Amino acid sequence: MTSLGLELGVVSLAIDGSGQYGAASSLDSTVNVWSQADYSAAARFKLPPAECWAISWLPSGEGGRLNLVVAGGSSNTASVLDVSAQLAGEEARAPTVLQLPQPTRPQTPGNSLFVLSVACSPDGRRIAAGTMDGTIALFDAASGKLAGTLPGHHKAVRSLAFTPDSRHLLTACDDMVCHMYDVEQAALVEALSGHESWVLSVAIHPDGSAAVTGSSDAKLRLWDLQTRTSVQTVAEHSDQVWSVAFRSDGSKLASASDDHSVCVFDFQ
Repeated sequence: MTSLGLELGVVSLAIDGSGQYGAASSLDSTVNVWSQADYSAAARFKLPPAECWAISWLPSGEGGRLNLVVAGGSSNTASVLDVSAQLAGEEARAPTVLQLPQPTRPQTPGNSLFVLSVACSPDGRRIAAGTMDGTIALFDAASGKLAGTLPGHHKAVRSLAFTPDSRHLLTACDDMVCHMYDVEQAALVEALSGHESWVLSVAIHPDGSAAVTGSSDAKLRLWDLQTRTSVQTVAEHSDQVWSVAFRSDGSKLASASDDHSVCVFDFQ
């Protein structure tokens, strides 16, 4: 793969829905986009310091513009970057800024509105953002306006994932619980508990039947989303599991850990 010239470590990776483009955010506050066909650099965005964390592609439909959502860290925002403009050689456009609500409880350095996580619904209608203090904000993707918040967490929300039908949102939180929300009703429908430490990552199978979470307890848990129960625990790692992801066809599951390994599992 061609080097993208990153100066510091990669924070987040994402592939767009068509499989044509990949993107990476890094600790140098840069977002790099490349072509999946030949891994050549396609676009590059430089953001203010500490304002570039998790990333998620925003579905826009056939013929629509390619947009990338970036968790804004200490700015208490998320930003929508117009990737299509750079791909077409157009003049750079200012990001659309999604402003999270002001805090309603006391803030401390370890409990603040630092935006850690973002996710976009598959239908392209909503953007979710999670913060260090447990706030989860929902935005209307078309207008960029705040649509509401989801209750329940009071610690860092490190990962978010929408179900394929866009009806539910799953969270990974430092309170050791994965919440499942009804997005339309802005209501908690299930608290998936079982991990013995922070839940750091969550991913949903492409058919919507199952989810997997990774945790600081070094374990993966597989959840049946119909019964909303834990059906399997995997203990292949020896340190915390920061990232989990399903292959697009659902046949494989990958996990990345602080034990310096990436595990790939067959999924049936």
